[in-house]
Amino acid sequence: MSKDRVIIYEEAGADPGTDVLVIQNASGRTRVRAVGEPAQMAELVTGLVAEGVDQVELCGGFGALWHAEAVRASGGRVPVGAIYYGFESLTSVASFKARFEAGEALSEAFIIVHEGADPVADRVVHDKDGGGSTTVVGVPDAAAAAEVAGKMAADLQLIELYGTAGPDAAEPVIRAVDAAVPVGVVGHRR
Repeated sequence: MSKDRVIIYEEAGADPGTDVLVIQNASGRTRVRAVGEPAQMAELVTGLVAEGVDQVELCGGFGALWHAEAVRASGGRVPVGAIYYGFESLTSVASFKARFEAGEALSEAFIIVHEGADPVADRVVHDKDGGGSTTVVGVPDAAAAAEVAGKMAADLQLIELYGTAGPDAAEPVIRAVDAAVPVGVVGHRR
């Protein structure tokens, strides 16, 4: 597990210098930051790397082009991961994108695996002005991620899973939501 990781997503009007959520314990620190627009992300990544973070993960909304930009901004000094969706989620994530672009009020959850996290205490819910919400929740392991995802799935249109080593950890989450919600998983690149 990373000792100092930052997860970045986009939210209108966000301040990139403010932590949305911090999980810090003997296993390390995970912070979540939001940027108001994608162009702010590269500058934020450059600053975070200079500050000493050892891993960055990006929301799936940035896409591959911004992922490549973040890798360049990191100077190759830290792994930069981004959320990608498996074949089982392509139809539903395309529907989410179309509904989002049409201005529909949608709710999503960012589930962060961080050893020792408490899903009750390490949780922030941001209600959006136009309806819907973004829930950021820390969980201690993949089993807890699946449990949280299963309980929340009925109220969500999207789940992104951070802090995992790959598809083995995502599988229980995907099975827990039974294809009712698209689940994105972090892929890494240096």
